[in-house]
Amino acid sequence: MDLHDREDRIEAFYDGYGKEREWGRFESPLGEVQLAVITAFLDRWALPAGRTLDVGSGPGRFALWLAQRGAEVTLLDISGAMLEAAKEQFAAHDLAAEGFLHQSLFDLGDLELGTFDVVLCLGGALNYFPDDMEDGLRLLAGRLKPGGRLVGSVMSTVGALGMALHVGWLPEAGIGGEELLGVYRTGRLTEHFSEHQAKMLHAEELRALLGRSGLRVLDLSGTDCLLSLPQTQLAALRSRSDMFAALLQAEADACRRNPDAGAHILFAATPSDREA
Repeated sequence: MDLHDREDRIEAFYDGYGKEREWGRFESPLGEVQLAVITAFLDRWALPAGRTLDVGSGPGRFALWLAQRGAEVTLLDISGAMLEAAKEQFAAHDLAAEGFLHQSLFDLGDLELGTFDVVLCLGGALNYFPDDMEDGLRLLAGRLKPGGRLVGSVMSTVGALGMALHVGWLPEAGIGGEELLGVYRTGRLTEHFSEHQAKMLHAEELRALLGRSGLRVLDLSGTDCLLSLPQTQLAALRSRSDMFAALLQAEADACRRNPDAGAHILFAATPSDREA
């Protein structure tokens, strides 16, 4: 499947996914933990943000979070439906964005080089293009000002499999152990494991990929670690506010110590030929 076919497939998937479903991903007990970890990472590496380009913005949750903290944000997404949802969120919060761009992360030619303080690429946008990740990262990095930061995430091979097992996933009868190990070793999802043709990454693979893309790693983090627990247990812990606040602090630290653990691996990087 070539690049344009992949783009068409991903656009169609997210156009039909549903804005409430995508926005609601962080509204479960585990989602709230992941949101706390991600925003702590953004607080560390994306603030103060200045001009920010959010690539693969979805319904705008993180662009909105940054705009509320003074960033001048431009949102870009391959899905028109997701961009409409983002416009609704910004209007509901009486906030403005510099732009809402309906295009692919591989279609950045009309965005001037070296003009953004921060470029975001959160979620799994890069994973959906397993043979073009390096090119995508170079395109994103090229939009950064000197000293700018690329802050993003990729789907984690270890964490995604762990989460699937945690919620009770069992392989179909026709799936053999070698196929499962093949997915674990390569990160490449087959049709037996996902509707997406994507490649997940181990943390060491991500470090190498960023290096090949001309980027110097500043930080890595998982999105969940200590608190990858059943939802009922998380809800019980959340009822003890002082304890839960302490656990969230510990979680953010544990995720940085164990970047493979979570469903996604967060990264902060800067072009290696520029001042950090």
